[in-house]
Amino acid sequence: MSKIKIKLITLKEYNGKESIKSLLMPNDEELLSVKELVEWLPWKAANVRRLIRSGKIKGRKVYTEWYVSREDLYRFLSGK
Repeated sequence: MSKIKIKLITLKEYNGKESIKSLLMPNDEELLSVKELVEWLPWKAANVRRLIRSGKIKGRKVYTEWYVSREDLYRFLSGK
């Protein structure tokens, strides 16, 4: 059995949310913040967060911010 090394670090060791987002992106998955979604969707931030919390759009919460993968957003928009 191989050993896996895990290093725990504090948020101060990161340079903002972009670093946190990079930790959350397995297999080069692109994550979009609610702020980014609101920039190109005709919805308010509160409505996007409501859709995520209700499970209609699959999202991940990191501390106080929600993130949605581009794939999950497209799945929601296409009605699947």
